[in-house]
This record gives sequence, structure tokens and C-alpha cells, in this order.
Amino acid sequence: MTESDQRTMTRRRMLKVTGGAALGAALTSCSGSSTSGITKLVVVSNLGQQRSLAMDNLFGRFHETHPKIQIEHHDVPWDQSHSKMIMMLAGGSPPDVMVVHHQWMAEFRAMGAIENLRSWHQGGSHVDDLNPLAYQSSQIATAIDGEDIYGLPLEQAVRAMFYRRKWLEELGLEPAMTRSAWRQLCESMTDPAKGRYGYAFRGGRAGYSSWWALCQEFAGTNQWFDADNKCIINSPDHVAGLSFWNDLYQDRLSPPDSLNWGYTELVQAFWSGICGSCEQDPEVVGTCRDHGMDESSLTTAVMPAGPKARVAMPGIFFLSMAAGSKNKDAAWEFISFAAAPEQVLPYCKEVGIIPPVRQGLDDPLFTQGLFRPFMDMVNDPEILVDWAPGYLPEMAEFLEVETMVEQQKMLLKRQSPQETLERLADYMTRAQKRYVDKNGPDTPRPLV
Repeated sequence: MTESDQRTMTRRRMLKVTGGAALGAALTSCSGSSTSGITKLVVVSNLGQQRSLAMDNLFGRFHETHPKIQIEHHDVPWDQSHSKMIMMLAGGSPPDVMVVHHQWMAEFRAMGAIENLRSWHQGGSHVDDLNPLAYQSSQIATAIDGEDIYGLPLEQAVRAMFYRRKWLEELGLEPAMTRSAWRQLCESMTDPAKGRYGYAFRGGRAGYSSWWALCQEFAGTNQWFDADNKCIINSPDHVAGLSFWNDLYQDRLSPPDSLNWGYTELVQAFWSGICGSCEQDPEVVGTCRDHGMDESSLTTAVMPAGPKARVAMPGIFFLSMAAGSKNKDAAWEFISFAAAPEQVLPYCKEVGIIPPVRQGLDDPLFTQGLFRPFMDMVNDPEILVDWAPGYLPEMAEFLEVETMVEQQKMLLKRQSPQETLERLADYMTRAQKRYVDKNGPDTPRPLV
């Protein structure tokens, strides 16, 4: 079996394994109906327990003004959410409304699974209400494509650094402003004899979101393709960034089992006192507080700058209407309601996430204390904003499968950082060629 066949089988197996009994129950119910004047609206999200509860509160407020629309909410665990949504959409039993991660938008659009909201949005102010980073991220994700709208932001995130304040104080250190200083800080905090490590390393699923920021910091660019549409993420500077990340693991600045850590494991390693630093979204402030940390034991800071740039890695979730929904007008009523500043702001405050609307930029909750560095990342015009070719249908496969396969080989010393990026660049060059052959050479490029 060739390596390409192995990847195909990995993808196929993933879809099969995650499409079990729980999905079957969801599929059975995802068939919106209208009985006795009551419209049942099925909403599928992937936001986790705390944010799911906040969504339920949002549903309650919606029902107060829309008593004839009944919402049935399915919150799918994040690690299975992409494949389960694919199964729902491909299986012909779509929900009415989906919470769609920015990495999946182009793929779902290519499937014809996402409804264009343009005709409903005419005369609306939702897009005008977005803050600059949320608007730019929506364009990159292709949720906003010219005058076409395939999703309205529910929340946005941007990463900042988390540090155990008492560890810094013990060592007489301050949060690092550069990558070289941060590396030294991680070395100083690491003491395996005490069970302490400098960094909560994400070697498992979605580790890409950590090392890709470093690649851009070392390269000083968010470009993916040259003028001939050849992928350039294997340049010497990109390789230097990936090598920096790989060395953090190889030099044991994180526990050996972090090879397989995902989001849950790394966050737990931080708040439990195993690791002294991590980079994460603002929602983790609440998680740390839930586990006994406060301003006396926790501090946050802007991301360290690499040799050529400080990089913001935004994440954004959209409320999208399934093209197969049988209740599209009711679906729009909910999307329009939930995406309005009057609803987005209390939702984001409840979960501790940056609001995607301008009205949240001056809110005291986000401009002071532990949340301040996240807002500084949002507002700093000098920061290089991550960009990815979200218009490529293969982008979700690249992020969900390809990067995971290749980074694991590297971490296990089966290939070098150079070989890792060569393989990934080859994958993206082929994806870009397919797009160009179909649509012409005028492809989207970074906005900054």
C-alpha cells in the first residue's frame, strides 16, 4: 500500500469510527419539522460543556421572542465534530444550523452543504458590526466572499501566552517578549526531578496551530504560494520555525507523553502544575480559574515575537445554515438573532471569549486584567495575521489529517523538519494546481 493510500485509509477509517451510534441518534433527529404551528430547529455545535451551556442560555433568550420556534441542540465533542458533521451532510440528514469552524468552511462550501445567506442578509448590519480582525478572518475563511455570506461569526479567538506566575517569580523572570527569550525561560522552568517542564507541548491533534505560528514568525510572511502557484512553506525560514518547535520536544522541555497531547491534555498540564507556560485562547482563563488559579498564580502576555514577526493566530466559529435545511426562514431568524451584538456580547462574556463585533472592543472585561493581552493582539496593527488558503476544499483534510501524520513522523525522528515541510508543501502545490486548473490563476492571496 502506498503512503497516499495509507492517508486515504486513515481518513476513511476516521469517518467510519466516529460515525457510530451517537451519530445515528443525531441523524434521526436532524430533520426539522413543523407541528401545530411549532417549527423544530435543529442546531449542531462543537463548543464543549461551558460554551454549550452558554448556547442554551442563548436559545432561551431566542425562544422568549420566537415562541413558535423550538430548538433542538446537539453538542458534538470537538475531536469528532468535523467527521460527524461530514457524515450528517453527506448522509442527507443535515441539521438546520451548524457552528462551523473557520478551517472547514471551504470544504463544506465545496460540498454544496452551506446556504448563501446573502438574500436574507440584505439590509442587515451584521457584517458592518464586525471588528476588523473578525471581518478579515471571515474573508480568509471564505465565510464572507464578496457580497456572498456563508456564515456569521458567533465568536473569535486569538492566542496569547499563559504563564504560572509563581514559577516566574521564583526564578526572577518576566513573560518573554521574543522567542529566543521564551526558549531560555522554558529551559529555566524545566526541572524533571521536580516534575516541572517549561512548555505544554501539543504533539497530537491540531499541533499545527502551534508550529505554524512559529513558521510565520521565522519567515516573516503569511504567503503560501509564489507567483507560479508553487507552495513555499518549505523555505529555509519556515523550516527554521518548525525546527524551533520540534526542538522543544526533542530537548525535553515538555513531558515525553506530550507527543500525543491535544487541547485537553495540554491545558490540564498547565493548570495542574506540570508545565509553566502554554499558548491558548482566552477561554482557558476561565478553565484555569475553575481549577483554583487566579491573578496571584496566573499571568498572561502577548505572544513572543519571532525573528521576523509577531503572529496572531485567530480562530473563528460561524453560525451557518445547512443548504439541506427544510426550515431556512426559521434558521435565518435564529442566526440573525444570535449574531447580533446584543446577543453576541453576553454570550462571549459568559464563556470568556473575544466578541467578533466592534461593540466589544472597549468592553472593560476584555481590556483589563488577564484578558488584556488577547485584546492587545486583536488591536495591534503591526502584528502579522495568520492567513491560510481557505478557498481550497483540501484545506480541512490538510489540517485534520496531513499535518498530523507528518508532524508525528518528525517528532518520532522518522523524518526531519525539512522533509516534513517538503511533503506538506507538495500536498498543497497539488491542491493549488487543481484549483487553478478549474478556476484560473487569479487565486486569493493574503490581505496584508
